[in-house]
Amino acid sequence: MMLGTLGLWALLPTAVQAPPSTRTCVFFEAPGVRGSTKTLGKLLDAGPGPPRVIRCLYSRCCFGIWNLTQDRAQVEMQGCRDSDEPGCESPDCDPSPRAHPSPSSTLFTCSCGTDFCNANYSHLPPPGSPGTLGSQGLQAVAGESIWMALVLLGLFLLLLLLLGSIILVLLQRKASRVRGGPEPEPEPDSGRDWSTELPELPELCFSQVIREGGHAVVWAGQLQGELVAIKAFPLRAVAQFQAERALYELPGLQHDHIVRFITASRGGPGPPSCGPLLVLELHPKGSLCHYLTQHTSDWGSSLRMALSLAQGLAFLHEERWQDGQYKPGIAHRDLSSQNVLIREDGSCAIGDLGLALVLPGLTQPPAWAPTQPQGPAAIMEAGTQRYMAPELLDKTLDLQDWGMALRRADVYSLALLLWEILSRCLDLRPDSRPPPFQLAYEAELGSTPTTCELWTLAVEERRRPYIPSTWHCFATDPGGLRELLEDCWDADPEARLTAECVQQRLAALAQPQEAHSFPEGCPPPCPEDCLSTPPHCHSPL
Repeated sequence: MMLGTLGLWALLPTAVQAPPSTRTCVFFEAPGVRGSTKTLGKLLDAGPGPPRVIRCLYSRCCFGIWNLTQDRAQVEMQGCRDSDEPGCESPDCDPSPRAHPSPSSTLFTCSCGTDFCNANYSHLPPPGSPGTLGSQGLQAVAGESIWMALVLLGLFLLLLLLLGSIILVLLQRKASRVRGGPEPEPEPDSGRDWSTELPELPELCFSQVIREGGHAVVWAGQLQGELVAIKAFPLRAVAQFQAERALYELPGLQHDHIVRFITASRGGPGPPSCGPLLVLELHPKGSLCHYLTQHTSDWGSSLRMALSLAQGLAFLHEERWQDGQYKPGIAHRDLSSQNVLIREDGSCAIGDLGLALVLPGLTQPPAWAPTQPQGPAAIMEAGTQRYMAPELLDKTLDLQDWGMALRRADVYSLALLLWEILSRCLDLRPDSRPPPFQLAYEAELGSTPTTCELWTLAVEERRRPYIPSTWHCFATDPGGLRELLEDCWDADPEARLTAECVQQRLAALAQPQEAHSFPEGCPPPCPEDCLSTPPHCHSPL
């Protein structure tokens, strides 16, 4: 179909904005149309055949596309737009010409902002009227088509020339290696400056791959007899390497519950060995996810993991001057049980700062402190979807105070990790062993949930992972665990605790007999008269 060759997204906007409260549109896609807009909404069962009904997720705007051929209009697509744009305020579908798939046909589109407004169009302009093409217009289109073909041909020839040059250089390098001679020197390239300042470490040994990610591969290895983790980046991911290295090299970032950075280098496990490397502390017990899959824990061990995790995040979030060193506040933005490691003493260490951001400071930073001006899209970028806060899923993060907003999003992720830790605690299941480990929301959505499924569950339905009734009746603090989790994963970001408050709450649970002073703005776990009431075994979320 000609509509497919024009490209569906040429007729629709590209930026996904905040979701609507509710907008319902007619949904239809003609056979042969390339691409689909069904992911922009939730299809509702409205009958066995087309058209169907769709509830919009990202806008309050419906659209329709009709193909006018010899005064006969045929519907091509109907559905939800991915953002509100000019024209969406119209209550009716008033089509305007947008493209000409053939000399005898014109595509008309409309946007409108009432329920089912895209079911029918109000009118189509007659052929030859302003906005449509007459005979002169067709000649112009033909001329433009010839010109466009010549431009594409030129680009194609240029691409062939470039490809031939690359192949020639690779063949020269291969021949040079066979002869044993030196390789041709690469031309200066500002994107390769990193290689001149990074040393090669001949004593660095690679043992085995322990994790493969989108931007890097993590190896276990040794450096001067010390077990280390080696994060190896391909050349295409130099920017990611430089950003993560800059975070690890910040003064004052040393903390027991943050993975220790050792050095940056270049090399690899075998030829070609030219990529950048981060050498980090290795924790042989592996990730929190791996550990919880293999082990259950008693109350003390579970609380040690939870408290150390909160301490590490509170340290990241904190902006401080100490011993003349300035450490800015840092948002992690990819807190998951894969990115948290288990130390030998059973506590946690937060790793993988690949998406971490330096946050705006409350005090005046020194001149050398890193600055990271970010656009809205970059600020709202986040890591593992499963652990993304609702305001990131529906793109309503507060950009006016994005430093605090990203801290609150991290606390939501922290709450899901605390739930995963507690779900494997033997003492919270006095009558039975804990079930096999599951990631947060895995019971509800499976192992690979889509963004749309997470949005429906966490944002629209405001559901959270199941808390067994035995947790509410735990002897140390009736209701304390449930209240802690609810205060961390609250749907309202401003109602969530800070990481420092979470640390204080967990410390109070660890040593309930001691008096604890809570930071300003951080309420204690429950009112004083709470402990005098009998435990309440709440129904699950």
